Amino acid sequence: MIRAFVPDSVNALGYVLLLFVGVLLPALIFRSARKLGSRPLPISRSRFFRQTIIFQLVLALLCAWAAWTHGILIMPLPERPLISFGAAVILYLVMLATLKLRWKSRSSAAKQRLYDILPRTSAEFGEYVVLCIVAGVAEEFIYRGVLTGLLQRITGITLVTVITLSVSFAVAHSMQGLRSVAGIFVIALACHALVWLAQSLIPMMAVHFAYDLTAGVLIPRWVEAEAPG
Repeated sequence: MIRAFVPDSVNALGYVLLLFVGVLLPALIFRSARKLGSRPLPISRSRFFRQTIIFQLVLALLCAWAAWTHGILIMPLPERPLISFGAAVILYLVMLATLKLRWKSRSSAAKQRLYDILPRTSAEFGEYVVLCIVAGVAEEFIYRGVLTGLLQRITGITLVTVITLSVSFAVAHSMQGLRSVAGIFVIALACHALVWLAQSLIPMMAVHFAYDLTAGVLIPRWVEAEAPG
């Protein structure tokens, strides 16, 4: 039996998800990041990875439910695979180049914050790979997929939807360093552009996973290479 829905409408679940994931969650993370300052994480990296994985999976399941009740198709294959995945490779390389170029301008506190939340041991790296897979799929599914579809039904203006969710996505990553928020906002805009080009989340999911994994390998090495003695 197919569940009935009203086209271009948003139900109570949709509004709750937009309010919680789009507004309250980024605000709480931003507040926690400011409160934490330059101090180390109050929990171990392994626990941080596990908690993040579980939380993102729960949110993704709620968003999947919302997508079903709204009749939103989230996971189609790319319409133009060669162009879509070619653009995905280009975006990945640009993101890596930008990461390297911006590295020297980062403050010591920002570098230390990234170092604190990225893996250092083989055991941590294994957990981090799982986190990269979950984040690559879940965050794109949540932000560029379900929330975009829901908010677009409310605003009816694509630019407003994209900018609003890009701000939300950037602030939700403020634990990486408050100065990183502006850069993540630009990356979020590029993510929306790739999804629009591909008419699919799949290429962007691949980029997201590859970028997080590469950053998790490179950044700890850069920090350790700059350490005195």
